[in-house]
Amino acid sequence: MPPITPSQKALLTQFMSITGVPERNATKVICLKVYPTRKNADGSFLTDAEDFGMEARASLYFGSNGTAPMAKEKDALSKLFEKYRDPKVDEVDNISVDGTMSYLADLGINMETAEFLVPLEIVQAPALGEMTKDGFVDGWKNLPGPPDTTSKQKTYVAGQIRLMKTDMALFKRVYRHAFICSKEKGQKALPLENALVYWEMLFGPSGQQWVTSTTNWAEMWLEFLNAKWTKSVNKDMWNQTFEFFQKTMQDETLSFWSEDSAWPGVIDDFVAYVKEKWEVPEGMETD
Repeated sequence: MPPITPSQKALLTQFMSITGVPERNATKVICLKVYPTRKNADGSFLTDAEDFGMEARASLYFGSNGTAPMAKEKDALSKLFEKYRDPKVDEVDNISVDGTMSYLADLGINMETAEFLVPLEIVQAPALGEMTKDGFVDGWKNLPGPPDTTSKQKTYVAGQIRLMKTDMALFKRVYRHAFICSKEKGQKALPLENALVYWEMLFGPSGQQWVTSTTNWAEMWLEFLNAKWTKSVNKDMWNQTFEFFQKTMQDETLSFWSEDSAWPGVIDDFVAYVKEKWEVPEGMETD
């Protein structure tokens, strides 16, 4: 096989992150000449770049060639779901805590880190210890392949966990779903102590670290909330914290912030807290 080009090398690295396959196998897929089969609205074929990025190449690897899942694949996913459902304790089309934990264990998930939030986002889990059949089947059947065995899903999830550290779109999906599945049923907000735990996970080594060259933002955010915030955390505060995280990672000087901008009050208070810390020499903080 001839040497790969720099652009193919970049694709190779991304493909390995997504699928978790060895470099030798991944190289064969990346170097394949694949042809577009989907059309634009005007009837023209999509270009190679449009139609055969990582999703299509991953589809080739997992064996679906980009086609829609067949009925047998849906059946395979349904049977896999039933493997973890205990008919003695679980409702029809629903898996509760024990089955969910068993499933995550089979995926090789470290429950002490943000890793466990990745598969829960894929299956759109309504709660931390719960999965629905529709969410499980639909979540997996819409992915390249689809990954319809525990082994395939384990490989896919491992790749997504690695990719989450650098892929902002993936991290955002996992971050946003974390709020949905971690709050109690019927509640619209997270207790502060729970939100602090998830922020520490998501903005830690297993997620995307909220640290710039001059500031450990995650540490300061948790410190600020512990000292100054007593309320629960609603969806808007959760999502706006992510937006603020993105902005600070792009501009750690906070030049994007102003008193007239539409940030929630808690963010405004945090900015004031940070600026006060910046003005006080290290070791000279006052109460």
